[in-house]
Amino acid sequence: MKVTCLAASFLMASTSLAFADTAAYSLKQTGASFIEAPPSRDSNLAPMGLSGSEKVETHAVISFSNRLITDIPTFGKDARVTATAIFGNKSRVTLGTAEYSAFRKTSDDKKKSLFTISVSRLPDKPIVGVDFSGTIQFSVAKSLKKLVSSFQPKSGTKISGVLGNITISKIEGTSLALTGDSRLSGVASVKVIKSDGTVMAGEKVSYSLQGLEGNSTVISQWQFNQPIPSGKIELSYYDGLETIEVPVSFLVMKPY
Repeated sequence: MKVTCLAASFLMASTSLAFADTAAYSLKQTGASFIEAPPSRDSNLAPMGLSGSEKVETHAVISFSNRLITDIPTFGKDARVTATAIFGNKSRVTLGTAEYSAFRKTSDDKKKSLFTISVSRLPDKPIVGVDFSGTIQFSVAKSLKKLVSSFQPKSGTKISGVLGNITISKIEGTSLALTGDSRLSGVASVKVIKSDGTVMAGEKVSYSLQGLEGNSTVISQWQFNQPIPSGKIELSYYDGLETIEVPVSFLVMKPY
């Protein structure tokens, strides 16, 4: 009987750990807009600032309680959402794949992110709403870790460690370019620590991915606010990276 109780307790503990290790998130729709095409789709009658003559879009925020949202580019591969028009008689017609904001905004604590889903071509026949349904992928991590290494500001310098062999491929004045394999994608920030302990934080200004997945070369460029001295370089990187596929279903009804 004691063995049975211990086994049951172990099973419950294992189940609790499994749930605790699962990414927990919530979704909140925060706004929407519904702009129909003007008569005869005359672009001269479209609202100022609108690309095209019509557009239906919705905004939403995803919040993670136990994950960090990374800023790793996905090059448009992270959304599979279909837009469906709804007519007054409740019939529907598919409008195709919805547009998705690739450069979404993220909160300072990296746990919340704003994204936008839209469609910019509506049926000629009047509709009463648009349904956006599908999935969106988010690259998330369990934590941030740091790699600190001695540093000389010259091309060819290598930074070895858990991120593989990262090379300073180019350095000019206040600009620094790093080259490495796919693990370099997980670098969230770059700082240079001077000999006097002063810290210089870089800003990521460009990112490129060359080659096939699994055998790729990543190049990231960082801009500093002053010439880069020798000292130490600190790379903050995402640990426990995973891709979460989030189902979404948002309804935008015509408000007039």
